[in-house]
Amino acid sequence: MSISSNEQEHRNGRPGGTNHVDMSLYPPFIKQLDAKLPDYTREGDIEYPFEEITGVGDENRIRGNWSNKSDYLLAVIGFTAGVGSFWKFPFLVFKHGGAAFLVPYLIMLCLAALPMFFMEMVLGQFSSSAAISVWKVVPLFKGVGFAQVTISGFFAVFFNIISAWTLFYLINSFSFSIPWSNCANSWSGENCTLGTRIQCREMNGTLLVNGSCVIEKSFSNETTVIPLHDLDSIPSLKYFHNDVLMLSNGVDDFGTLNWYLGLCVLVCWIAVFLCLFQGVKSSGKVVYVSVILPFIIITVLLTRLLTLDGSISAVLYFLSPKWDVLKDLHVWGEAAVQAFYSVSCCSGGLFTIASYSRFHNNVYKDICLVLVVDVIVSLIGCLLTFSAIGFTCYEFAIALDKFHIRDGFHLVFVFLAEALAGVPVAPLYAGLFFIMILLVVHATQMFVVETIVSSLCDEYPERLRRNRRHVLTTVCALFICLSIPFCCSAGLYWMELLTQFVLTWPLVVIAFLECMAINWIYGVDNMLDNAKWIVGHWPPCYIFWKILFKFICPLVYLSILCFLWLDWNSISYESYQFPYWSIVTAWGIATLPLILIPIVGIWQFCIAKGSITQKWWRVLYPDDAWGPALAIHRAEKFPLQIPEARRLLLPPEVEITASQRDLQVKPIGFSSINLFHFQEDIPMNGVLTGARSSEFGHQTDGRSVRSTGVTGDVKSIAATINTIPKFERETAI
Repeated sequence: MSISSNEQEHRNGRPGGTNHVDMSLYPPFIKQLDAKLPDYTREGDIEYPFEEITGVGDENRIRGNWSNKSDYLLAVIGFTAGVGSFWKFPFLVFKHGGAAFLVPYLIMLCLAALPMFFMEMVLGQFSSSAAISVWKVVPLFKGVGFAQVTISGFFAVFFNIISAWTLFYLINSFSFSIPWSNCANSWSGENCTLGTRIQCREMNGTLLVNGSCVIEKSFSNETTVIPLHDLDSIPSLKYFHNDVLMLSNGVDDFGTLNWYLGLCVLVCWIAVFLCLFQGVKSSGKVVYVSVILPFIIITVLLTRLLTLDGSISAVLYFLSPKWDVLKDLHVWGEAAVQAFYSVSCCSGGLFTIASYSRFHNNVYKDICLVLVVDVIVSLIGCLLTFSAIGFTCYEFAIALDKFHIRDGFHLVFVFLAEALAGVPVAPLYAGLFFIMILLVVHATQMFVVETIVSSLCDEYPERLRRNRRHVLTTVCALFICLSIPFCCSAGLYWMELLTQFVLTWPLVVIAFLECMAINWIYGVDNMLDNAKWIVGHWPPCYIFWKILFKFICPLVYLSILCFLWLDWNSISYESYQFPYWSIVTAWGIATLPLILIPIVGIWQFCIAKGSITQKWWRVLYPDDAWGPALAIHRAEKFPLQIPEARRLLLPPEVEITASQRDLQVKPIGFSSINLFHFQEDIPMNGVLTGARSSEFGHQTDGRSVRSTGVTGDVKSIAATINTIPKFERETAI
């Protein structure tokens, strides 16, 4: 393995390549000893010490870190506070009792979203590994990581199409009169109706209480009645279907390709590629625009909408709580589903973002801050939507209790677009709105793609890590090819199938498996010990976290899964009913990521060495490489892994002399009876005790002994102290 000259000088201790020992890199108890370390003898491919965890540089020189804490926090916020806060949460509040819906939502946020969010952030930061490599913690479930990366691929295509639609709207907003504000277009059709008070007055009509406009033509003595409350004939819907999508008659009628939309897809993927070209160094700077600017824009839009007629009354009406909905179990199910999806867990993105954080970053504060911001963004999305509803109802002369909206694409691209078309200086506010949506979706898509790239590079570092840009180029090129078919006339129907099947219940299945693997196989105590190692103390209410992780979370995820399956019914869009074969196809695509879990699990079992029992131990206990990526962080708890410290602390009669042929035990495995066990078992006088360490999540009984070719037992080691194995040194590779 070749090492650059600068990196080699840094690893040797000082420029020039001499074996200078920097005492500042050692734990405090070593520096307090008044002794000179012996000369260092190279024992492997990479020398130690080489990590520098102080200063402003990267803590992990090989993999890299976020440039600063604000980059990291904005990245997490940009990934979690996605477009769902604007097209799903307001609809649920509108439909299920106004402010009363916040009660089940906040409760389910703590029971369903917080545990998984906590788990993925802690394990990602502790191991500095992305979605696949992090499953060294339980190798049998490594397929969960591959499933998460596969689902991230579907998310990447999904968000790219949303970005392309938004960019199409944004480009067409740069005009004196936005296209969907009138019916004078080739795509409008005969039944297109503006239906605003202004239009009725311009035509010298009379606005009736039922929302119709009566126009009397004096020259012909004719009376025309225009239904103003027909939301199926408004120009924004016509524009979305006929001009943006060129919508066909069915899911199997692909029709023609909208080349303008295809160019928007290409531009969005190029933007993602450029933002990720330098990894987290470049994406960490992009988030200052893609995360902060949407907050500024939404403040401007909300301020303007709240000054329009009917907006304040609508906000007060829809936010007034209707407490009877708390008795409906269906409302609690909807709240649990929305809370689970709101933090974007189980797609691998949280593992990836946290893996680039510094090891001793206070993850507790970050989790609380991100969840609070996520709730605030959802509430702001409600205020924006309800104020737009109030203005629309005023324009259409519709009573608030008679108004109905749809979630998803309709809420953003039809209803809110129609509401902003009626605002004075409409092109300005419509342009700001679609810039905000574009940045929000782009921030999420950016880290979805980063999850795929980082996961592949971490899993195959020898081949891919140095060629990261080639991996990024290949991934973007592949997803461009997968995104183009959605620009055809049937693209909207397939987007609906993705939304209803592929991007929903498979995430809940992954959450349940992840919860069982970490909390029951690896051990919730070990996971919380890892969090303590990172922060310096356990999270408050330790017993509550244990009960939540081990018992409540699995039941909650099973309940959510049952709710999604039992609440399922036939899918339709407008008046179109999806054929049976398309639904079966969607179920098949949804199960594709989940099939990888047993396949990879069987493969892990087959390649494990040893007898059947040893194979089960190897796939159920953490892999030998599990733990902090940097040796200096491992040495905080177990300094005997460092050759210099081991020679200093162990007297000559306890010096390690046996070779691996006598007893082969892998170093830093954290899952076997290894260096960490011996570290606490060997006092300075050379007497071996029976204490065991569990800092890395190893079992503390005899079952955790995992070795190759060991014919003796542990008692023989205690009898002959110089048979303690000589352990290899772990590095950051």
